Amino acid sequence: MRIIDAEAAVLADLKEEGRVVAERAFPGFTVTTLRHPTLGKLVLVQAPDGNGAMVEANE
Repeated sequence: MRIIDAEAAVLADLKEEGRVVAERAFPGFTVTTLRHPTLGKLVLVQAPDGNGAMVEANE
């Protein structure tokens, strides 16, 4: 697994390019799981300001 810092625009692009599996909002952040056509399984953690992190998950 790798954790990569990501800006709001990158996270939005990943959501558009992939298929969202699940999304859950918490008071301080939102977690989204998705399947991306080239990157595979991803977990996005996004702060209220839109910035956050991308986690590449292996099988």
